[in-house]
Amino acid sequence: MKKTATATVALMLFSALAGSAGRYKEPEPPQPIHVQALTERMIKDEIRHERERKRLQQSIKTAAFVYRQLGCRTTYAEATGRVAVEYGLSPRLLAGLVFVESSCNPNAVSGRDSVGLTQINPKYNKYSRAELKNPERNLEIGASILIRDIQRYGLVEGLHAYNGFGAPAGEYSTKVLTAARIKVT
Repeated sequence: MKKTATATVALMLFSALAGSAGRYKEPEPPQPIHVQALTERMIKDEIRHERERKRLQQSIKTAAFVYRQLGCRTTYAEATGRVAVEYGLSPRLLAGLVFVESSCNPNAVSGRDSVGLTQINPKYNKYSRAELKNPERNLEIGASILIRDIQRYGLVEGLHAYNGFGAPAGEYSTKVLTAARIKVT
């Protein structure tokens, strides 16, 4: 009886193996790898992109450093660094402005109805309150106004203009530059 059971099991195993043999499929041959020669232009573009990435990373680190030094969370350091690079501003300057204007609070609303991190007033600008409450958009709008004022009046007077020519020119710019840890000679 043992021989019959053993023979039956062996026959079943052989049948199973033989049945699966028809399902075996040869693997596809590997496709040739296409290697494109790098042109001088491609290499220069890659170098430029790498420099831009490094500049952005450094800008973000700088904004985070300034925010930490001022006792703020670094939540908006990445957006601050990106916007600073995009608009050609110092990330220190933009972070200092955010601190002076809103104490790094994206929900800040002043007594004069200015809104957000960079305290933009919707009455005097073409932006909606909803748009100004978006921290990244607020940083972009504030940076565009700040760079315009700096290009028109220079750094100290540009900051004064950003502040609506309110406080004496040196007073407001000193606050921002001190927060940004920037020395003006």
